Parts: sequence; C-alpha cells; structure tokens
Amino acid sequence: MANKSKIGNVEWGLVLGATATVDTIQVFLDGFAIGLIANRLIDIVMGMFLVFYFLMRGVKLGKNRIIALCSSFLIEEIPIVDAFPAWSADVIYTWMSVRAEEKGIGLPTGTTDKIK
Repeated sequence: MANKSKIGNVEWGLVLGATATVDTIQVFLDGFAIGLIANRLIDIVMGMFLVFYFLMRGVKLGKNRIIALCSSFLIEEIPIVDAFPAWSADVIYTWMSVRAEEKGIGLPTGTTDKIK
C-alpha cells in the first residue's frame, strides 16, 4: 500500500493561491528592469520550495510530476513566456494527479495497489 498525500483540499487551495500570487507578482515585475533578475531568483526559490513541500507532505514525485515541475521552471525562465502562470498550472496538475492516484484512476488494468 502506497502512502497517501497528507494534503487536503483547503491546503491545496492555499498552495494554489500562493503560487497564483507569485505568478501575478512576476508578471508585474516583468514591467521593470529589476524583474529580469528578481524573477529568475523567485523561480529558483519556487522550484525548490515546491519540490521540498511536496516531499514533506507525502506527494510522490514520479516521472510525470518531475517533468511538470521542470517544465514549469523552464517556462518561467523564458522572457515574455514567463507571463504564463506556470507555477499555478503545475500545482493544479499535481493536485489533480494526486487526486486521480488516490482514487485509482489511471492505474493499469488489474492493479489492486489503490491508495486507501
């Protein structure tokens, strides 16, 4: 039996709100010269924070979730494209994939290793 994520819906909502706030601040900072440097530093901190947070709260970081995190980081590093809310999208993807995993959706046929 796999470990169940310890993150409830309210906590997921708070994490999504925090990442949406960071994404909004980054769009605002893009309008200033300091944003070129500040946004890169924010992205490094956000990337490390999300990995640490997910691991501490029992979210398994499989191949697809790591690819999503890395993709979000790379999107945030490209000027102009970094206006896309990649951190929020990553949290939404992780949230939905954790919920699907807990319900056993997406498991191979015949697998009985559902999270209880």
